[in-house]
Amino acid sequence: MASILDFFRTKPQVKPQEERFYGTGVYNTSLMGNASGQPVDKLRSLQLSSVWSCVRVISETIASLPISLYEKDSTDKRYILSSNPLHLLVGEQPSTLYNSFNFFEKALVDLCLDGNFYAYIERNNGGLPTQIIPIQCDDVTVYVSPDGREVYYQIEQNETIPYPITGKVNSDNMLHIRGLSCDGVVGKSPIQTHAQSLGVSLSIEQFAGSFFKNGSSLGGILKHPGTLKPETAKRLRASWNETYSGSINAGKTAILEEGMEFQSKTIPNNQAQFLETRQYQVSDIARIFRVPNHLINDLSDASYNNVESMQIDFAVHTITPWIKRIEMCLNQKLIPFNKKGTQYFKFNMNALLRGDSKSRADYYRTLVNIGVMSPDEVRQHEDLNSMGGESEKVYMQSNMMPLDKLGESTKREI
Repeated sequence: MASILDFFRTKPQVKPQEERFYGTGVYNTSLMGNASGQPVDKLRSLQLSSVWSCVRVISETIASLPISLYEKDSTDKRYILSSNPLHLLVGEQPSTLYNSFNFFEKALVDLCLDGNFYAYIERNNGGLPTQIIPIQCDDVTVYVSPDGREVYYQIEQNETIPYPITGKVNSDNMLHIRGLSCDGVVGKSPIQTHAQSLGVSLSIEQFAGSFFKNGSSLGGILKHPGTLKPETAKRLRASWNETYSGSINAGKTAILEEGMEFQSKTIPNNQAQFLETRQYQVSDIARIFRVPNHLINDLSDASYNNVESMQIDFAVHTITPWIKRIEMCLNQKLIPFNKKGTQYFKFNMNALLRGDSKSRADYYRTLVNIGVMSPDEVRQHEDLNSMGGESEKVYMQSNMMPLDKLGESTKREI
């Protein structure tokens, strides 16, 4: 008689599965609806100045950072391989159409809007990368094998941007940087995820445009003592709007004839306060992209005392995660197998983490005094040329010693 334990001992029968596909850019081909009544896609979202500013500040900040190929020796000393083809490829000219700045700017724009960035890795006969060519997210579909061990990419030809390859591409030849992901296969699009909030912002922008177009007024009612034919009423309304509506006509004196009266509508408080609502939406979009408000020219919460701390917070909590994703992907796909663990790509974020000149001077002085950095290393951090000689050496104050040796020194002095 079978026991309940036999049920758990029995191996489940796995049915054959088909390959699963993940379309990363499908939502961009049709506008998404939401409760706000505004269709949302990435191009419409970029019409919002706060979205444009957030995407721009993230992409341009990372694209401005220098990236180098390093190699560390057996003593863990690291060196920049400035003449290595991989260093020149990533740090100077990833492809014929893209220099390094344009490449990483494109990468971050795609990541901020689509949640993914794809680039085809073109290799020579020896397997070494010669070009890294960005591919539009809408043109890529990701497929996963039934056992989940293999991933490949299907590239569709773009009518505007020609690609050197279409069809099935092995994962080894595709640079795929993911944003926040729920399945580990493709990243989630911030635009798709926050379509509701962005739709509200677009509605507010539309309302603001109509509000000022109509002279910052909700209009009113023209009263006529007699009965007007539909054609006469239509012509009267058109004439009134042409003469008195719009911000350019605000303040004009109306002349009423034939005993007509104008009764203006009162602006409801909730509609008169739309500027406050608009300000909230700016902050809400900044939260989506984790960008401090002062970086998108909203200085309502900024002060002289907190701007520097917000700048460092931006570098640590917003820029660093993106940098880490990019570095790990580059190391995984571009570094030769026999060099993994010794060669790696790394962005230089020193400029982002710098404080004011006095704070930096105090910081460097402390590190030099305790023997952590040499004067030349300080100069390198400040983008100054090395002086060589004694400046390459690490110094430490002579009156410093380990605590366990302190008693011995006292005895010798006695």
